[in-house]
Amino acid sequence: MIKRMVRVAIWGVCGKKPSIVERLYELGVFHLDASSEAALSHPLLQRLREQRGRVLGLIEVLTWDGWKRLTDAFVENVRYNLSGDAETMMAEIDRSLSRIHSRLAWIQERRESAEGDFAELRKAHLILTHSRAFLEQEQDSRGEVAIWSLSRQGQHALVSKINGDLDFLPSGHEKPWFRHHAFDLKDGSAFLVTSASEEVQPNLKATAAAMGGARWELPRRFGRESLLGGGERIKRLLRNLPALLRESREELRNLAVQWGANLAAVYILLNERMEQLLMEVSAEENGDFFRLEGWVPANDLERTQTVLKEDFGDSVILRSRAPGPGDGVVPTALQNHPVFKPFELFLKLLQIPHYGAYDPSPLIGLFFPFFAGCMVGDIGYGVLILWLGWYMKQKNSEVLRDVGVILLFVAFWSVVWGVLFGEFLGDVGHRLPYLRLSPLWVDRAHAVLPVMAFSVVLGGAHVILGLFIGMIQGIRARHAHIWMERAGSLLVIFGLIAALALLRAELPSSFFSVPVALLAFGLIFLVRGGGVGGIIESLGTIGNIISYVRIAAIGLSSAILAMVASTFVDIFGVSILGLFMAFSIHLLNFVLAIGGSALHAARLHYVEFMGKFYEEGTLEYKPFAKRRRLNNG
Repeated sequence: MIKRMVRVAIWGVCGKKPSIVERLYELGVFHLDASSEAALSHPLLQRLREQRGRVLGLIEVLTWDGWKRLTDAFVENVRYNLSGDAETMMAEIDRSLSRIHSRLAWIQERRESAEGDFAELRKAHLILTHSRAFLEQEQDSRGEVAIWSLSRQGQHALVSKINGDLDFLPSGHEKPWFRHHAFDLKDGSAFLVTSASEEVQPNLKATAAAMGGARWELPRRFGRESLLGGGERIKRLLRNLPALLRESREELRNLAVQWGANLAAVYILLNERMEQLLMEVSAEENGDFFRLEGWVPANDLERTQTVLKEDFGDSVILRSRAPGPGDGVVPTALQNHPVFKPFELFLKLLQIPHYGAYDPSPLIGLFFPFFAGCMVGDIGYGVLILWLGWYMKQKNSEVLRDVGVILLFVAFWSVVWGVLFGEFLGDVGHRLPYLRLSPLWVDRAHAVLPVMAFSVVLGGAHVILGLFIGMIQGIRARHAHIWMERAGSLLVIFGLIAALALLRAELPSSFFSVPVALLAFGLIFLVRGGGVGGIIESLGTIGNIISYVRIAAIGLSSAILAMVASTFVDIFGVSILGLFMAFSIHLLNFVLAIGGSALHAARLHYVEFMGKFYEEGTLEYKPFAKRRRLNNG
């Protein structure tokens, strides 16, 4: 159901505004009207927002993820150590942030330096590893050995050019020579290692430069050390760098342990302080008094008045009244019995219901598990869904807990329908001699038409209920076209039902004046309410009712697939292959049963049922209150 809201105006003494706002924050029931642009752009509010952003950025850099372990007691302890004045509190937080930033910058600098060194040295190690055999072979030669970063095409051109020019070099005491070795790395870079006599060197360097090549050198820290000697030092450094990286990561983890929870608590407190400040600057001041206007649930009004009166006496006045035409949009708040509250999850996929409209959560709680359970219709699958629902109900996520509760309801109806259909993992219940399970109603795998007829009757009742709710809503809201269209559809449906019943009973034709009259009045209402579109809508409603046959169709397919699983045991016997095939098909059928039943039962509610009356709202009730959900243990 939807909470009844009252419009409230709070007048207070400006000198006590922070205390009054803080008390309203603790009460957590006051919904403030939309804040003005001036309030949102308040300088102090902007600074708080920026500081909150810096705190959150630090938490992300520290990769701290202990939100679930944060307790209210810890947050309150951090609040106790911070000043109550916003300016002083922000200055204290800034000093702490500066210390953390300094420490973090030092750790990150060390880590980035180590990571950079590791990447540079690792590539150098790969280059020297590929070059090592050639370097060892050429270490006693009198020529100059060099490594060139050069494309494959450039290498081929360079080698061809040098070898082609060797014959034209002046021959002296020793014949000019040129040797080379080429290799590629996995990153796509190509290198050429050369060893050449002194006469070849000028031509080699000029040709390499012309081909776009660059001479590769050891990292600067190695000075003029030889390539082979540098390779040995690089190997030793690479053995030590992982320890430095681990040390940097450990220091970062220690910093996160030391400051993560405190930063998270500060982030929460800054959020709260921002909300309180927004409330304070949103208040309209007139001399020594201020005024706040908003909404409070009717059942919380008396408590709010009592608390404010006890704490502030005549320094605050609260006046309330029922919503009026000039109050704009009234916020909507849902309030359902704990049994039906998880089914509010279905409305989170839509806009929240309009204030004064009908909240379908209780009816979804009644019909959704009933429909889904009818589609599953198997005791064995129902037990598995029961286990899955209980497992999800234990999770910390609110959404998963709600899904778990919904599955528990589906499991209950799956077992009930399984008993009525006589199904336990398909026909396993029939086969086992100590069970000899038989249906209490019908065997849906064989009695298809009765189950289909029952599904259509069920759909008719469901759609009629939706139309009736839509008609009542239209009357209450004084929307003539809506209630007349819904009433017309109801009369047409009742007329068709009456006609079918009279045909079935083979009564005299004079009795048909009743369904004819119902159809005639229904058409009049449809035309008055929606014109030709109303008649089309009525035909669509009949189609909606027929679409409920999907309950029987999906249930039938599930039952047949479960029976197919047993057939594999008949074919292969009680063997590993037979049991594996049966288990695989049952697992597939179980997944399809959950997914198919949930999807189609939800569609029947969203389209066929709620489409007849659901009216979306625009404003959700968001009280001025603490929004944290922490572990209180």
